[in-house]
Amino acid sequence: MSTATGPLPKDVLERLSKSNFLHLATCSDNIPHVSLMNYTFIGPEESFKSSDVKQPKYLILFATNKNTEKYENLVKNPRCSILVHDWVTSDTANQDSILNLLHRLNQAEVSELSCTLSGHVFKFLDKKDGKEFNYYKDQHLRRNPKAKAFMEGDDFALVLIQIDCSKVVDTSNHIAQYK
Repeated sequence: MSTATGPLPKDVLERLSKSNFLHLATCSDNIPHVSLMNYTFIGPEESFKSSDVKQPKYLILFATNKNTEKYENLVKNPRCSILVHDWVTSDTANQDSILNLLHRLNQAEVSELSCTLSGHVFKFLDKKDGKEFNYYKDQHLRRNPKAKAFMEGDDFALVLIQIDCSKVVDTSNHIAQYK
């Protein structure tokens, strides 16, 4: 395995920008939990500009109800792991149900790369966070219009995960790690 420092590699940035779904792994009390999530990748140029907080370079944004296991786990333990495959396309025409998604996944050919990201909660946002909350909510809805179902009512939060490092594996089992 090779290790490099610096930004995320180009193929990871491309994958994060084009995929619609990821697998989010959280853990609390030594009990792991995995969720399939729609998300929005936030690069440095897309972060909310605030003078009081230094923004990390790369963020993963998703919405979740506050009474979910993933949210409760992240409150107790802000560390998480994220898996992004390139077999999930950005075709939104047939994403009406999880059944359609699973059918497409079974029909799809797994291509070259899989990327595992390690990160931690940078920030939880809810309606009381005003402009920043609305900024990220709008970003997420533009990228994932169907995420609206996860942003109804008052009991949801937007979660920003800071990416700390990534590991890329290809179909020839070449592994590269970036910190």
